[in-house]
Amino acid sequence: MRRALLATLAALALAACSGSSSNPAPKGQPIATTSQPMTTKPLFGEHGYDTSTIDRNVSACDNFYEFAVGKWRTAHPLPPAYSRYGRFEEVAERNRDKLHEILEEDAKSAASAPRGSAEQKLGDFYNSCMNETAVETAGISPISPELAAIDAIHDKQSLEDEIIRLQQRGVGATFRFGAQNDFENARMMIATLSQGGTSLPDRDYYLRDTERFKNIRTKYTEHVAKMFELSGEPADKASADAQRVMTLETRLAKAEMDRVSSRDPRKRYHITQVTQLASMDPNFDWQHYFNAMGAENLASLNVAQPEYFTEVNKMLSDMPLDDWKAYLKWRLLDTAAPTLSSAFVNEDFAFNSVISGVKQQQERWKRCVRATDANLGQLLGQEYVRRNFTPEAKAKMNQLIDNLVDALKTDIPTLTWMGPETKQAALTKLAAFRRRIGYPDKWIDYSNLKIDSTSSYAANVVAAREFGRRRNVARIGKTDDPAEWGGFTPPTVNASYMASQNNITFPAGILQPPFYDPNADDAYNYGGIGTVIGHEMTHGFDDEGAKFDAQGNLRNWWTPEDLKNFQGRAECIVNEYSEFNVAPGININGKLVTGEEIADLGGATLALAAYEKSLQGKKRETIDGFTPEQRFFLGFAQVWAENMAPEEQTRRALTDPHAQGPFRVNGTVQNMPAFEKAFGCKKGEKMVREEGKRCSIW
Repeated sequence: MRRALLATLAALALAACSGSSSNPAPKGQPIATTSQPMTTKPLFGEHGYDTSTIDRNVSACDNFYEFAVGKWRTAHPLPPAYSRYGRFEEVAERNRDKLHEILEEDAKSAASAPRGSAEQKLGDFYNSCMNETAVETAGISPISPELAAIDAIHDKQSLEDEIIRLQQRGVGATFRFGAQNDFENARMMIATLSQGGTSLPDRDYYLRDTERFKNIRTKYTEHVAKMFELSGEPADKASADAQRVMTLETRLAKAEMDRVSSRDPRKRYHITQVTQLASMDPNFDWQHYFNAMGAENLASLNVAQPEYFTEVNKMLSDMPLDDWKAYLKWRLLDTAAPTLSSAFVNEDFAFNSVISGVKQQQERWKRCVRATDANLGQLLGQEYVRRNFTPEAKAKMNQLIDNLVDALKTDIPTLTWMGPETKQAALTKLAAFRRRIGYPDKWIDYSNLKIDSTSSYAANVVAAREFGRRRNVARIGKTDDPAEWGGFTPPTVNASYMASQNNITFPAGILQPPFYDPNADDAYNYGGIGTVIGHEMTHGFDDEGAKFDAQGNLRNWWTPEDLKNFQGRAECIVNEYSEFNVAPGININGKLVTGEEIADLGGATLALAAYEKSLQGKKRETIDGFTPEQRFFLGFAQVWAENMAPEEQTRRALTDPHAQGPFRVNGTVQNMPAFEKAFGCKKGEKMVREEGKRCSIW
């Protein structure tokens, strides 16, 4: 099948602005190298930012977030199908529509496409999801054999075998196993065991002793019981089994390392011999487990949370088999629910709304697009990139990154709190940064993944999960491949820094308005994508990233005095963000968001410095009544416009290492003298943090 290559912007691909091209690009060929004429009109407003979002009834110095995006928030109330809706979701919806277009084409041609081709696999996967009649007819049958296997558990060995079978099928039962970069030899991939067997968003949901969380636990237990009833259990047994699940998961939650502790890589790095693991956890046959998971020759591995596995060992001994059977059945039902008939889907959504506050389920086609991206992301992403990204886009992004790198390279030598030795190490690390822009240099080979038109949707999802697990385990003991992109697919609206690879990643999906528009005012772009670039770069030097060296190894490269100075400055961020209240009784956890908020402040500082440098020799213009610096800060704030359900605010405050939009914006600008100067703010106003409390790192 041949597809028309859609026109892309020469400077940066904009999914929302693509048109048709006369040059067809067959599926599977390299990314196109031709460029198309650039349009001249920004997507938003006359200059790239929409002044209609600004609420001029609010003082910029009192609440900059509301000043910059208040009218956007009023004009975009939270849609019932979202727990959070903001500019990220706007972009994701545009990307989703592009993916939908691709998948509809594949769905129509799958039957005639060559077997094993991208069109066939994508089309059959998407069709199996969209075939509601088949899904309803199948009911629970896709997982009936596994439910029967759980019912047949009769001793410790059959329990272990079922844990293995479920993990092979992508069910997170009891713990996780996979590959990771060795923290002390980042070039090598090693095996790791880690906690992961609970269903609620965080251990606090099991352990907090307040009416709010008690009510959630009650509703959770009722939800588990309803799912058991849907699977065929009598009401009394379903209720009893739900209580068993709650008891078992609560024990697991108590044993889990909390999220703040988990941010310290040293606390989750414990190289252990397999023979030693067998003596630590004698109630589980680890060698049998590793053999079954495809890691037969494993001699040692990282046990990320030893205390968790000590508790699992006790639970395997002192908890009745009936408790374990109820738990495994629940983990299977919970994982499979979105792929089963509407009774399961609707009950699953009903409880998710308790956690997230979302009021309405998205249309099936949207869920199916998301599922295809999640399970066949790099296969689907190839066509997305062909239609919506160009080499010119990559070159422009590299240029912007160069400008931010230069800003940090200029900044580091000027730091008064850091000595020469540490400064040189920091510059060495900066010079070693690797970049991944738009899409992987080497795509995942899906030839060993079988997706069949005769298989159920649930079976196709399991096949994709098994493929991903096998591929991950196969990396153990091998040299890391720098082309690996991890969980990001090209249409993803996100960016990242990976400490163990010392790289920054910017998928094609985020490289569009409001983050970047090649036709917009430079101030807008530096405030948007510039701060994103600076944010990810700063992660290499946040409280976690600063523990890794230029090669990605966990190694202290700081002098004792410089490290003490750095930790004191990081503590300033902790204290600031701990003051922000999210919901009744719920404040942001400053220790959880430290790294992200160091990166927000560092990113904005570097992006502004790079922008100021770009202005040298140019005429300074006031546009729409705003100076260049004011437009920069507006570009920064408009990226974080959002509305969020109260339930989701609570969930994110407990689980998300990022602060929420209002706090990311206001918390950042409060620390920046440049903001105070740009808007003429005075001491005592809310956006001017007290001198003794103002945070400054990079």
